[in-house]
Amino acid sequence: MKRFDSLKVLRNVGTVTINSPESIMLARDKFASLLELAKNHVPIPETAMVEDPREAMTLTERWGEVVIKPLIGSLGLGSVKVSDPDIAYRVSKSILSVNQPVYVQKYVKKPDRDIRVFVVGDEVIGSIFRFSNGSWKTNVAQGAVAQMLTISSEIKEIGLKVVKAMKMDYAGIDVVEDTEDNSYKVLEVNASPLWHGFKTATGINPAKFIVKHLLEMIKK
Repeated sequence: MKRFDSLKVLRNVGTVTINSPESIMLARDKFASLLELAKNHVPIPETAMVEDPREAMTLTERWGEVVIKPLIGSLGLGSVKVSDPDIAYRVSKSILSVNQPVYVQKYVKKPDRDIRVFVVGDEVIGSIFRFSNGSWKTNVAQGAVAQMLTISSEIKEIGLKVVKAMKMDYAGIDVVEDTEDNSYKVLEVNASPLWHGFKTATGINPAKFIVKHLLEMIKK
């Protein structure tokens, strides 16, 4: 909160911030950001936030397979895929024991990959596949392999819609291909995305685009 308030103070005295403090805070809160995306008709997986381990059990029984995540986290750390309601109960009880809510998301049946879309301003500068490497997780920081993906009109539309809904200057957006209904779904939005894998796969350096966008903001 101190850092959030510091950014607001800087902005209030005329300093240009990128992204805005409010957008960064919204993106950090996975559930709040998905609520905002749903409100703006961006496709997302079925998701719930509960404070009773029995409710996590019920969701696991209903959805068959779920991912229990930290409400605020990154790099895929702490995310657990569960299909056994009893395990969902134990994982949830552990999270609740340290006064954290339980964030439960229906697991999207997908190929062994996801898509990272990188948007700066009103431009989708590139996208990559992230292929899992012996794990269900597709984070490059956890060993996933990045491969350049040609941007389709549908991916571009989703990326721009997400950034507009979240009022962000730039973002890394995680998208999955849902094989059950042949659609795309947005898992989460990153306000401070890492880009080593993206740059290696595409040859595109997002920093150049971010600095250009920042300079344009300062001129305004």
